Amino acid sequence: MMRKTMLKYPKRQAFTLIELLVVVLILAILMAVALPLYLGAVKDSAVKACRANMQTIANAEQAYKVKNATHTFTTDLSSSGALVADGNLTAIPTCPNAGTYTVVLNTDGTITVHCSVATDDDDNGNYPAGHGYTPGVDSQ
Repeated sequence: MMRKTMLKYPKRQAFTLIELLVVVLILAILMAVALPLYLGAVKDSAVKACRANMQTIANAEQAYKVKNATHTFTTDLSSSGALVADGNLTAIPTCPNAGTYTVVLNTDGTITVHCSVATDDDDNGNYPAGHGYTPGVDSQ
């Protein structure tokens, strides 16, 4: 009589192959949706960090010009340049995409800061109008 009261079905010990495949499929779908969004956010943050670095360099140039009225805007962004030596910058910001920053003196006496990895310049290194960061012109 004791045998008849035992469970008819054995106790489950593991997942079936179908259950595991369904879980893997769900995870793959989630990754297919999330990965492009993540990579887009990483790229966007690198662009914004580069833009902020260009603003920092331009602001330091302007601060140095205010402190020293005889200063002419410099294109020297080396660690021994006037911006670092005067204390306006502790170090030249580094581009998140491993580019280098250059300061271009405009004909109207203003400056524009450019990044070497940005798609602002043509193949000859010339910058079209409106690209880079120009203090007083670009607000973002």
